[in-house]
Amino acid sequence: MKISDITFTPLKTGKSLVRIHTDAGVEGWAEAPGGRQTRSGKSYSVFESYLETRVKPALVGEDPRQIERHWDTLALGRDERFFKLPASIVGVIDIALWDLLGKDTGLPVHALMGGASRKRIDLYWSVGSGWKLKPEEMLKLVERGWNEGFRAFKIRMDWRGWRQDANPANDREHFKVVRDFLPSGAYLGFDANNGYSVSTAIQQGRYFEELGIDHFEEPIPHYDLPGLRQVADALDVAVSAGEQDAFRWWFQHLVLLGNPDILQPDILNAGGPTEVKRIYDMATTLNKPVMPHSPQAGINSIASLHVYSTIENATRPHEYSVEFSGPLDDLAALYGESVLPRDGCIELSDVPGFGIELDETAVQRLKVD
Repeated sequence: MKISDITFTPLKTGKSLVRIHTDAGVEGWAEAPGGRQTRSGKSYSVFESYLETRVKPALVGEDPRQIERHWDTLALGRDERFFKLPASIVGVIDIALWDLLGKDTGLPVHALMGGASRKRIDLYWSVGSGWKLKPEEMLKLVERGWNEGFRAFKIRMDWRGWRQDANPANDREHFKVVRDFLPSGAYLGFDANNGYSVSTAIQQGRYFEELGIDHFEEPIPHYDLPGLRQVADALDVAVSAGEQDAFRWWFQHLVLLGNPDILQPDILNAGGPTEVKRIYDMATTLNKPVMPHSPQAGINSIASLHVYSTIENATRPHEYSVEFSGPLDDLAALYGESVLPRDGCIELSDVPGFGIELDETAVQRLKVD
């Protein structure tokens, strides 16, 4: 079996469908973030540029089943003709290769990665933009998730590091309103999105601890690893980090210098299922809980869930958000109902690959010309 082509189809959902084709007729699918953008009357895509100039020259004609070798080629550069690619580019291709391998072998990806410890995975309802919302507006977003059957939640402020310590009182109000609404024992995390200095993060964390918090995510800018260690050491709540980090060697530095309580690799940002599985194995060795960052419905979220399902210590809920997913009806039409949660959970199937049921009619209807 040889790779015959890799295609890129921008969709009206806000993402693009990436398909690895083979001479045997077996395909693997993934989603690239965003579609084409227009500037000065010209249409372009960063991912598509990498695809045409780097990925296809490296992979077309190769056996798609040699996934780790292809990962090394794209991420590390095995040949002087090819540059090392960003982890998010490698991640898209890696997802599609695992999907293809599953279809070729007739096995779900969770089976190929060692077997699922669980197939029914709880999700937490993730809602953001707290910096520009009133507390009652945030509460309405949480209530929507509750009414849809979710019983675990995270609220995000989306401050970012360049709005450092902008309005800590606002964040406390948001958290209190939501905590008061949820029943005792209901999971509630808080994501500062890099928004605090070290001292403010510690003060905020202590306040959240008094009310009841289950994890405190990215309290300070992600590059401040010594500061992260200060925050994690000062607080009892589990401090989490890693969603922006690429490749396992950064996670090694994250643990050695920042020592967060929970590692949160993103299926794209970290470099795809191949690399996320390695990070999970590292976390298991270090007795670190893991909790993926993958805030969207669709192929990539299902890929993240397949890898997560294989880890014994993956007991916390997986992230889910409708804010970055596009219209859910369109996703169901494109990929099948199995990509959408029911009662706050996703049930993984034994359908080969990632179990996606791609509807070609929906692809034609939703593709961007």
